[in-house]
Amino acid sequence: MKTNFRLKALAVAAAAVLSGPALAAIEGGATGNGELLLNVRYYGGSSATSGGDDISGLFDLGFRMNDMLAQNGQAGFNKSWDLTSGAYGASWNQLMNFVGPANAPLVEFSVIALDNTDFGTIGGSRYLTTMNTDTAPKLATRPLVAFQNMEKYIDANNSRGTHATDANGASVATPTDDPDTFFGAINGFGQGDNWLANTTADTTQPLGTDQNFWLLTTSSLSSYAQAVKTPFGVDLNNDGSIGEGEFSKFRLTENGMLTFTSPSVSPIPEADTWAMLLAGLGMLGMIVRRRAGV
Repeated sequence: MKTNFRLKALAVAAAAVLSGPALAAIEGGATGNGELLLNVRYYGGSSATSGGDDISGLFDLGFRMNDMLAQNGQAGFNKSWDLTSGAYGASWNQLMNFVGPANAPLVEFSVIALDNTDFGTIGGSRYLTTMNTDTAPKLATRPLVAFQNMEKYIDANNSRGTHATDANGASVATPTDDPDTFFGAINGFGQGDNWLANTTADTTQPLGTDQNFWLLTTSSLSSYAQAVKTPFGVDLNNDGSIGEGEFSKFRLTENGMLTFTSPSVSPIPEADTWAMLLAGLGMLGMIVRRRAGV
């Protein structure tokens, strides 16, 4: 991590201490190592920015960006969260009761994390996001840097629900709540689904979908240079890329279980196991031939 990167993070921490009693707030992009955040949303009407038929929830997963990056490529790394209990339970139940069982298939989710402390440097803007695609769409530096505007959504929710009282809390919001708290109307109109229209990828997908996970970061200071898009996964066939069957996946079910699952490497049988297998096949062949009268 760059020296100035550390200094900015320390400055943010010092400011938080001096400003008054500390809250168990969400760690956003300003820290340089944002936490994973689960967004759950339901758009019930024709508009996602108005009306009383929409709702969203924000769940602080308590796992930081750098810790997640360290697990990329690690076969068999799995992690899970139960949204139905503890500091999550009230928000999850409120959201799902609002939606109702009949509309549960219309609920969608995304997982994101922000780091925008060094957005003016190469690699300084870092974002983790679900994208249910095996090939990331085009994304230039200028719109990627604009992802930092999602920080308003984090800040607006930090004093809501159990975010202010629990290390990893949750909150819900509707279009009529405080500005920037609702996932479908950040800045008054921009949906968080596509990072406020700064990417063509729809990060949110229906419950039960296995979503791929990506790291997006800048490759150049040029506004038009393409971002670096790194998928999470395990290169099982050692061909230098992540392909079919090699992606790590986020999945959220209707019963409130969020899981992250990485592919596992199939164990190579030991020599004695191969010997036993071959011996067994040989015996089976002898039995078959004997019964056939060969």
